[in-house]
Amino acid sequence: MQQLDIFADSEPIQRANDLIAALVHLDQAAAQQAMRGLTAADPHHEGLHKFHVLCNFLDHWTERFNEPYGADITANLVAEEQWISEQIIPATSVMGPAGDVLLRKVWGAMAKLSENSGIDAKHSDCFAAALYLRAYQFNHAVRTAKVLPGADMRAAVQRWLALGYAGSGEMEHARRAALRFAWLSPQEFDGFVGEMHDKELLRDWNKFQADLEDLDATWFPAWCANEKKADTPILDNLPVHDGCSAYRLVVSLGLRERTGISSAVLAERARLKQLNETFFAYYMRRRAYPAAMPVRRP
Repeated sequence: MQQLDIFADSEPIQRANDLIAALVHLDQAAAQQAMRGLTAADPHHEGLHKFHVLCNFLDHWTERFNEPYGADITANLVAEEQWISEQIIPATSVMGPAGDVLLRKVWGAMAKLSENSGIDAKHSDCFAAALYLRAYQFNHAVRTAKVLPGADMRAAVQRWLALGYAGSGEMEHARRAALRFAWLSPQEFDGFVGEMHDKELLRDWNKFQADLEDLDATWFPAWCANEKKADTPILDNLPVHDGCSAYRLVVSLGLRERTGISSAVLAERARLKQLNETFFAYYMRRRAYPAAMPVRRP
């Protein structure tokens, strides 16, 4: 019986590993050589097509960064981001965990190019903060997002800030940005919660939905305030809608109720009830004052 040569039989694996290493280091010459070696060792390798895609991308990438994008850099970056998202990301699956390393390098380089070129934030997928997030460079994402004009009222900016602060471990700032995002983009908030990977935020969001399933995410910050989930109230530059008005009232009531039930408390409760009776009923269920507590007059 013929004995297998372990080293000879593992040559395709060695050649594939060499190619992956060259791709991760963005080494065009080494990648081309490793690609030829893999093709010779195993012409029918199951990952050959994806490796071809990645080698072609590396050739293109090297050319692009040796010769800058030119005058229409915004259009070129938009096209580049779309190409990477649609074709290169799926191809990196052949690299295993090393694929993420390659992509982070690429996104980081594109983020610097976007920042240095002054790409406008209206091109949200190619703005520096968005690309820094994809590169896992969270501090840079926060730095480039928080200085944007009108940041408090821009949903995309609050999303970048929430994800950036969370990635940097600054959870109080992340929470505040997340609450603003709930006000500004309620229809996207459920998906955003999953994107945050914050167990506490997910738990609170699920509890909110259980308590107030008929209300949208604009009421979530008011729920958080009523559950004492916010360390520092957000009182400046709030959008104008009922959820924000309820938030202001809950924060105010939380302070007033510490000294008992007054006419001011009753007036604010009446305003809260006018905003939404469902939310008001939930709010009252959380009150724990004795029924016999007298009303304090101002």
